[in-house]
Amino acid sequence: MNVRSTLAGILYNVFVPSLGRPKEALSERALQTAAQQAGAALLSGGYRLQWIPVRDRIEEIVAPIRRRRPAVIVNLCEGFRGHSAYEAQVAGLLELLDIPFTGNNSHALFQCHDKFRTNAILRASALPTPPSWLVEDERQLPAAARFPLIVKPNCEDASIGIYPHSVVRTRLALRKQVARVLAAYDQPALVESFVDGREISAAIVDQPEPRVLPLSEILFQHYPAGLPRIVGYDAKWQAAHPTYRGTVPVCPARVSPALEQRLTRFALQAWRVLKLRGYARVDFRLDARACPYILEVNPNPDTSREAGLARSLAAEGIAYEDFWRSQVRLALKKMKANHEN
Repeated sequence: MNVRSTLAGILYNVFVPSLGRPKEALSERALQTAAQQAGAALLSGGYRLQWIPVRDRIEEIVAPIRRRRPAVIVNLCEGFRGHSAYEAQVAGLLELLDIPFTGNNSHALFQCHDKFRTNAILRASALPTPPSWLVEDERQLPAAARFPLIVKPNCEDASIGIYPHSVVRTRLALRKQVARVLAAYDQPALVESFVDGREISAAIVDQPEPRVLPLSEILFQHYPAGLPRIVGYDAKWQAAHPTYRGTVPVCPARVSPALEQRLTRFALQAWRVLKLRGYARVDFRLDARACPYILEVNPNPDTSREAGLARSLAAEGIAYEDFWRSQVRLALKKMKANHEN
């Protein structure tokens, strides 16, 4: 296919104040920046672009695609009508429209959206995750849980709903935090054993086979004293916040060859078990004995130039522009292979 005649659609969320959470809008607004950067990367390679902003109407997705029929979609959509749960449904819509798109398919997105289900799948494959409990009623707290614990929404990403008070050390604090999550996010709360140690991420990309990029670590340097060391919402998005300034990303992470090999093996195994494709990120925490636990598998991580995936690409010597061009080629190739089977 001649790149200069190839039309690539950029599908991305536009923040709608009436649908989202104003106090947690920064993560949603960041998608527009990621879309602009991905579009610029493809434009520099000769692709033609079609911008497809997603707000609150299905027709805003379907009509532009039917009108111009792009050859491929760069799918940066992380939800619909203010609900992250619809992320997989948007990918499913693209599948029904029979159009190739970058990133993970609807099944993988649906599966990973539910953190408790993901943990169960990983544990069934002998992968380490922290002990966890799904709580749908604050009156039914896990009796066997040992403190400290961390409480977060079960079906959110981008650290939404995670703050210093998410880490609890008493039964009363646990009950209050579970009630807070249930009320604010209208979904079950995930209660996990809190692993207080190093935080390391493994970004994986298809090149075209899955490949773990250099590991990235968040260093809790000059982190506010007395607060649990977590990369919560403020630490991830609020540039003026003390926890943001106290979390410093380093890539490549300074780890021993043995630990690097172990984390790489676990990340690739999680990729295979969850049937991921395109790109993803696996987040780990190490306990006091340097034993790793998988905290989360993100099948649709932030792809902006400022985020961890881009840092790992740079550490590997892969240009940001080359990453996006290869992802587009991969999506086209997979669609062609599906049609031939």
